[in-house]
Amino acid sequence: MAAQPSSKSSMWDKTKSASNTWFQKIGAPVNKLSNKLGAEAFWPASLDQESDKAARILRSFCIDGFQAEQGGKHGNEKKHKSLDKIPPEVIRNCKGLAIFTVMRMGLHWSGAGGSGIIVAKMPDGQWSPPSGILIHTLGWGLVAGADIYDCVCVINNDNGMDGFTRVRATVGGEISAAVGPLGGGSTVDSEVFSRQSPVWTYTKSKGLYLGVQIDGTIIVERTSENERFYGVEKVRNKEILAGQVRPPQGGVLVSLWETLQACEGHAHDQSKLPPPGPAPGDLELEKPAVDSQREYDAFSENDRERMDRKW
Repeated sequence: MAAQPSSKSSMWDKTKSASNTWFQKIGAPVNKLSNKLGAEAFWPASLDQESDKAARILRSFCIDGFQAEQGGKHGNEKKHKSLDKIPPEVIRNCKGLAIFTVMRMGLHWSGAGGSGIIVAKMPDGQWSPPSGILIHTLGWGLVAGADIYDCVCVINNDNGMDGFTRVRATVGGEISAAVGPLGGGSTVDSEVFSRQSPVWTYTKSKGLYLGVQIDGTIIVERTSENERFYGVEKVRNKEILAGQVRPPQGGVLVSLWETLQACEGHAHDQSKLPPPGPAPGDLELEKPAVDSQREYDAFSENDRERMDRKW
């Protein structure tokens, strides 16, 4: 008589199945459309590629800076754009970071898919290896044509980290988030140490800081890719983020770790940072072809309800 599978194994199979289903549903259409637009794939096949992309995004947010609108608070001031950065105090005092890129397309409804990583600050102050995530959003802002945005979620406390380490969680639902502080001085110090939100979000598109919340964004653990990258069966993101799993040899994560050190304002090896240049969200996409837009609209319409159901 054949042995019955344990409930633990069944749950893991269910988790992997859900992750793979989301990967196939969102990843294939988004990659197909992004390739038509001449952009890089937003569903890299390996976690080392995701880590390199995350290092570029972090550099653009924390080291090189982005264009943010200033002024206009009192009605009489004219708004102007100036270079700004995520303050190093914000990165130094956080519990972890979620870094990802999303491609949005749509006309009346916007739909989006993307991918990224999560890293955590371990008890010794070092950064953990990355855990892969998938991103899905419907209806986040009004988009005509195609758009790419980069996002850095600064996770400030254990509640925020617990939300991001679930197999599937929603920003604004299980994860409470608010737009993060910019600049420096006493205002930033006050926000950093008072921990006004479990998660702060920073988003930019076309190199311009958006300053908007990302409520409705769904984060899904990328179980299969984590297994493949670390060579550990049934590895979970909490194990990875606790530093219990050794990353592959060969220094594939050096660029990410050196960039994290630089973003905190700590000593780092400048030669190991990603080279200066645009992150995905700094790119200007051409308007998609008619057939690409129709493909995406059909994809969004057919899967909108099914993809928002809990498995």
